[in-house]
Amino acid sequence: MPEPENDADICLILEGTYPYVTGGVSSWTHRLITHLPEFRFHLFCLVADGSPKSWVYPKPQNVIGQTDLVLVGDESEEGLFQRKEGPSPDLFRNVEEFHHRLLTGDTSGFSALYRSFLEVPEKKRLFHGLMESHESWEILKTFYQTQFGEESFLDFFWMWRTTHAPLFRVLSSELPRASLYHAMSTGYAGMLGVMGYLSTGRPLLLTEHGIYTRERKIEIALSEWIGGRFQREGKVRPVDETIRGFWMRIFQKMGRIVYDNADLIITLFEGNRQIEIRDGADPDRIRIIPNGISVGDRAPRSLKTSGIPRVIALVGRVVPIKDVKTFLQAARIVLDSEPETLFWVLGPTDHDKDYFQECLELSRFLELGPSISFMGSVDLSSYYPRIDLLVLTSLSEAQPLVIMEAGAEGIPVVASRVGACEELLMGRTPADRSLGPSGILTGVGNPQETALAMLALVRDPERAFRFGMAGRRRMDLFYKEQDVFDAYRSLYRERIP
Repeated sequence: MPEPENDADICLILEGTYPYVTGGVSSWTHRLITHLPEFRFHLFCLVADGSPKSWVYPKPQNVIGQTDLVLVGDESEEGLFQRKEGPSPDLFRNVEEFHHRLLTGDTSGFSALYRSFLEVPEKKRLFHGLMESHESWEILKTFYQTQFGEESFLDFFWMWRTTHAPLFRVLSSELPRASLYHAMSTGYAGMLGVMGYLSTGRPLLLTEHGIYTRERKIEIALSEWIGGRFQREGKVRPVDETIRGFWMRIFQKMGRIVYDNADLIITLFEGNRQIEIRDGADPDRIRIIPNGISVGDRAPRSLKTSGIPRVIALVGRVVPIKDVKTFLQAARIVLDSEPETLFWVLGPTDHDKDYFQECLELSRFLELGPSISFMGSVDLSSYYPRIDLLVLTSLSEAQPLVIMEAGAEGIPVVASRVGACEELLMGRTPADRSLGPSGILTGVGNPQETALAMLALVRDPERAFRFGMAGRRRMDLFYKEQDVFDAYRSLYRERIP
């Protein structure tokens, strides 16, 4: 049967990013769509809540459809765990069996489990049954009693609902028809991509900018409430046997399911590839396509040997994984010897409001005063010409677009040694490395080392200028934006009939 004319070529599946949120992945996604006008895209967007949202990018003409799925919401107007007509007992047995197999690391049963979901005609009934029936309550109790009885039931209960409510919402949804499904991460977006592949037989592409599983593990490890309410005194358990460990494994196993079903896994650099292989991805199905950027007509910078204040900027969301607090502590050290320096934080402050307030309080405690400015979401193109040094203190990154933008602008960089930062600052190939460094690498969560690197470049403008020029040449020679989109054009054409 011929495909209807309004079917998309590509269903692009996104979680918490484009088109409602700015950032590196969102910007990359927008450029991908606009650089490939011959393909029709349907956006399937996973959003955290049902609050009104507006596009923060101009809508491309080749976006022919959009579906928003709220991951967190009011699961029922009737209350929790009320008996209602729902899926068959066999489905609940399949769910329980699949979870038990996950505890041993076996993800092979997902295909059969999902096909049993497809047999439920009313998707809303499927979701309510999986989340609010007595059968689901019994599954939850059994898992707690047999696996986590040493820890707080309240912690376990909220861990279960926090992870499974979004998952069951995803599994209870319907995807638009498309010739190809392209997930921009593993996690819930990747699971939707697997559903598209299993229900239609059309290929699934996975692009991992950051390693979703790794980032979720960091967030869970940093969380103060998980598993901390109750433990038997003197009892030490392996992390895999704790609520925190089980939460991590849920994301790890979702990632493995996506890897197993993806036709091709695209990642940005060799370090990511090695992590994916370690997490179960088939090496033969991984392809490295680095990000790119256009240097274009950006005006070259001139050597700045005089004139103060110097401006040091962190570009990124004010969220824990960006470790803005390390930047603030390093700023205090720099100000003690270079008091005229200005520090800017350029990025959204509303993605984690509690963390933003903590950063404001730390700024006051450190007496940074007018030297620090949280600018919020801004047009970076108007700020880059005024920045003398860009700093990235992230706990985890993939191939940070901000470093590439700084390189294209001729701005030297100080960055923590995570993700592809070393490749971007020191070079990836012998020819690339021959250009020389474009910045300084520092340890993760190390304010002293970060401050020393800042001071080294603030006090040596000639060295900072050389670094900036090396970054500009590196971006122009080895990270051409058009090469990236040509590669995706070829991948799409190979898989779309």
